[in-house]
Amino acid sequence: MAFRRHPSAPGTGTSPGLVTLEPHRVKGDRGEDDVRDPLNDVRIPAREASGAVLVGVGSYRSLPQFPCALNGISDLAAAVGGPGGLFAPESVHTVADPESATEVLDRVASAVDQYTDTLLFYFAGHGMRDGDGQLCLALPWSLDKKSEAERTALPVERVMALMRRAKAENRIVILDCRYSGRAMRAPSAFNVHLLTATGQNEKVRTPAEQRNTPFTGALVDLLRNGVPGAGRWLTLGDLYRWIGGAADDPTPHQRAVDGSAEIALGPNRADRLDFARRAELAMRVGWKDPGRAARLFAELVVDAATRAEVQEELLYRMSAASWLGAAGDPRGALARWEALRHDPDADAVEVEANIAYWRERVGV
Repeated sequence: MAFRRHPSAPGTGTSPGLVTLEPHRVKGDRGEDDVRDPLNDVRIPAREASGAVLVGVGSYRSLPQFPCALNGISDLAAAVGGPGGLFAPESVHTVADPESATEVLDRVASAVDQYTDTLLFYFAGHGMRDGDGQLCLALPWSLDKKSEAERTALPVERVMALMRRAKAENRIVILDCRYSGRAMRAPSAFNVHLLTATGQNEKVRTPAEQRNTPFTGALVDLLRNGVPGAGRWLTLGDLYRWIGGAADDPTPHQRAVDGSAEIALGPNRADRLDFARRAELAMRVGWKDPGRAARLFAELVVDAATRAEVQEELLYRMSAASWLGAAGDPRGALARWEALRHDPDADAVEVEANIAYWRERVGV
């Protein structure tokens, strides 16, 4: 397990106490095909009656190239339809760089008539707005003009209208594109569980060197590696809560229908005692919610006290202290760093530097 120092706490300036952790991979088994977990209200898709349509557009004629979209459908297909996935491999249909809206709609229409339990539609690519401000999914030939969006792109309402008449009891739409939050305006989206990468006016920021967008990368990571302590299954609600990212990443949005947030999208492949994974996820959500990171690290300190190596547990205590300060409680952070002054395993120079930092924030 490797640690690297992060130079600052969000919004507070330099604080050497925060740490980030390199990803720690954990493998797990799916278990049997239950329709409902007997220990809670998780709804598990019936494998033989569930399917997914994953659409990715990465090659554009008039818009910037978006290779992350094609990586996204490949990685997500492997996560939900690969070994241990809740969907049968043959029920996960990928559509890469469709040449027309008809190609996408025909594939969705076929799935609408085929699956009776759970149907998932996923799109990754560019998003556009038409003249009425409605979301359109950009296709390879789309022109990025409001006056041309409805004609050259795929209005999301057309997808929602198909999903609305699906035989499937559970209907899920996940959109990873700019302006994706506007899908919630679609008239036919009222009975669909929606998970979007952005709000109504946000754009997706994807560095060229990354394989996936921040949203899909986090989604795939959660399905591959799980959330320690989240339970046996990862639900849509779990995924929404744990899709974090850097402070300047767009904020995901979710709209549930009745109990749709309890639909499982995959098994939870993490063990509660996987401390490195828990710390990684706490750091991820911390950039958007420092208070939550402080609470997660505080819980981690308790669990790691008798089960982790001394230096590992010490790093969690340091992070808990600094995230508490980042969440708006500099006095609490100062008190915890001062307590670390008496720990013989702590680096005295580092502890004193943090004490000085938080004293300055408190005004002592």
